Amino acid sequence: MVKIKKLCSTIAAVGVVAVGLGTYAQAATYKGYSTTVPIFNDYESSPLKKATTGSAYNDVSRIDNDKLVSWVENSSGSNVTSKVSYTSTGTKIMDYSSASTQKGKDLHLNISTSVGTISSVYTKGEWTPN
Repeated sequence: MVKIKKLCSTIAAVGVVAVGLGTYAQAATYKGYSTTVPIFNDYESSPLKKATTGSAYNDVSRIDNDKLVSWVENSSGSNVTSKVSYTSTGTKIMDYSSASTQKGKDLHLNISTSVGTISSVYTKGEWTPN
């Protein structure tokens, strides 16, 4: 009887761990980018599907000599996050106005030069809509 209880406890523990790992695996999908952002247009990434109701993240690993602005748009081109301006590397958080309504949808990152920028800007990083 003791062996059956131990076996049941082990099976239950393995089940909890498996469910936890399944949830973790769905967390965030990052997509890399490496681009020169032109002065008068913006860079638009390929779409990623939003899997959670959290904020979007742009992890900038390189920015050359100027100021950029990033935000997330939906497939019809409407802005769905706040715009974030930056001049240095690091993680930029873009908050959704209504994250739960975007879950499961294809979204893309936009990056543009800031007002007053007089040349194209090279940047590199990775982003997630989650």
